[in-house]
Order: sequence, then structure tokens, then C-alpha cells
Amino acid sequence: MSAFPVTSVTLIAKIKNLAPGDDAAAWVRFWDTYQGAIRQFAALKGGEENADDIVMQVLGKLVDVLRTGQYTPEKGKFHSYLATMIVNEVHMAHRKDVARQVDKRIPLDAPIGGDDGKTVADTLAASADSPEQLDADWRKAVLQSAVNHVLMHTALSDRDRQIYRAYALEGEDIGEVARKFGISRNFVSQIKTRIDKRIVAAGREMIAKEGL
Repeated sequence: MSAFPVTSVTLIAKIKNLAPGDDAAAWVRFWDTYQGAIRQFAALKGGEENADDIVMQVLGKLVDVLRTGQYTPEKGKFHSYLATMIVNEVHMAHRKDVARQVDKRIPLDAPIGGDDGKTVADTLAASADSPEQLDADWRKAVLQSAVNHVLMHTALSDRDRQIYRAYALEGEDIGEVARKFGISRNFVSQIKTRIDKRIVAAGREMIAKEGL
């Protein structure tokens, strides 16, 4: 089975046309396609500690978005639409956190303190990403999702996973890794190269699906 099932316009249209209660398989397929990248993108934009809550909020809203046809291909690539939803949710969560700190609702035109007179709306607007930045960050999230997928859900030995994590992800010296696992430096490099190729292939597969 593909690491990232085909989704795009066909799957989105199918979800839109399904009656409530009849769409379990379609939603599972959608979740299999996007959940890794959504989770990574949410962590990138809102912090690891908030990522799970952001994901659940976004997925809940996506049910209505896809069933009511609020998204159409004319609005651009679906991942761009989805990335914007996630960023908006991050901003809303941040605003709620600020409001909780002072135990009241904060309107968008409320000043945030300081001598520059900036409001909550100004702060959110200043932190808005350009479409190019959203696209770059989404691809970064896809890559991290591919890393997680390859390390956790493909046929690798525990030793190879540990070697890759130590050398490629945690930045340990190649000589130290080789000594720790009783192998040559060249073998450490071979393991990294082999796993890197799987990660790149998995990431490219997701990005390539219907222009994601």
C-alpha cells in the first residue's frame, strides 16, 4: 500500500457527496493521507505542546468544509487552503490564551500594550505568512512526516533506526555512532543514505499527488 494514498479532487468530491455515516472509508483515506503533515505543520506553527489540540480543531472544521463544498480547486491547491486553516487556528488559540490570562475576551482592536499602539489584529496580521512561506513550511512538514513514516511504519531493523536517529537526527559524530554500534563509519553512512532515499521518495510521493 502506498505510504500516501491518492486524495486530491476526487477524494474531496467523494467526501462532499457522501451522507453522514456513510463516509468512514473516505475519511480514513483522507486521514491516512494528511494526518502526518497536518500534525507536523501544526507543531511548526503553534508549538509541539499545542499541536494535538490544533489538529483536532482543524479536522472538526474540515468535516464541514468538505461536506459543504467550501473548498473548490479554484481556490488554489488544497494543501495551501489547509495550511491557512491551521495557521488561523493557531492565531485563534493564541488569542484565547491571551484572553484567559486576563480573564476576559479580547477584541481585535484591543491594544496589546507598549508605546506603538499596536492592537491584537495588528499582531496577527504581522505574523501572517506569505503564500510562498506557507508552501515552504508545508513541504517541511511533509518531509518530517515522511521521516516519521519511514522510521515508524516501514521495514527497518531496530538497530538501523537507532543508528539513523543518532547520526542523522540527533547529530552525533559518525565515529561515535560507529563505535557505539560496533560497525564501520562507512556502514553508518550507508545506512543513512539508504534511509534518506526512502524518506525522499515518501515525501515526493505525497507532494506529487495531484499537485499537493
